[in-house]
Amino acid sequence: MLKTHSHLGWLVGMIACVLLSACDVVKLDSNGKPIIPMSAADAASIKNMSPEALADKFWPDIVQEANQKALTLDSLTQLSGKANRFIKLSGTVKGIDSETKTATMVVRASSSEVTLQIGPIIRGNSIRDAASFIEFDQFKNQVQFARLSKQLNKKAMASFPYPDTSWTGKKVEVIAAVTVSNHKITEAIPIEITQR
Repeated sequence: MLKTHSHLGWLVGMIACVLLSACDVVKLDSNGKPIIPMSAADAASIKNMSPEALADKFWPDIVQEANQKALTLDSLTQLSGKANRFIKLSGTVKGIDSETKTATMVVRASSSEVTLQIGPIIRGNSIRDAASFIEFDQFKNQVQFARLSKQLNKKAMASFPYPDTSWTGKKVEVIAAVTVSNHKITEAIPIEITQR
C-alpha cells in the first residue's frame, strides 16, 4: 500500500512538472498588464527591415502607447534605479537654447524644470527603451537595435513644430520619453509638443 502511494505521488509530481514546463512567463508593463509578444513571423520580418522602415512601422504604436500610458512628472519620483518611461507634462517654456545642433528647451512644470532635447541632433535611447513592445532579442544585432533608436529620434523631431525663442514664456503640453536615474530625469526626448 505504501509503495502505491509513493508511485502515485511521484506520478502527480511528474505531471505537474510537465504542465508547468509548458507554461510561458508573460512580461508585464509598468501598469501590470501583459505585454503581448510578437508572432514568430513578425519577429523574423523585423530582422530584415531597415532602421527607417522599422521606425515607420513602430511609430504609430509608440505614439499610442505614449498617449495612453504616460506618467505624470510627480510620479517619476517613485521610480527607483534606472527606468525609461513616457511622461505627460504641462508647463511654461522657461528658455530655448538653439545655438547648437543639440538644442534644448526648458519647461517649468509644477516645481520642476525639464530639459527637452529638440535637436536636430538627439542623444539617447529613451523612446526605443520606453516602448514596452520593443525588445533587443527581436533584432538581428546590436547595430540594428542602435540604428532603430536613432531613426525613432528623427521621427520624434519631425512630429512637432520646431520651438524657437518666441515660445519663451508660453504654455505648452508635452508628451516625452524620458530616462530616469536616481529619481532624476537624465534624458528627455519629446514626442509631442503643443503650444496652448
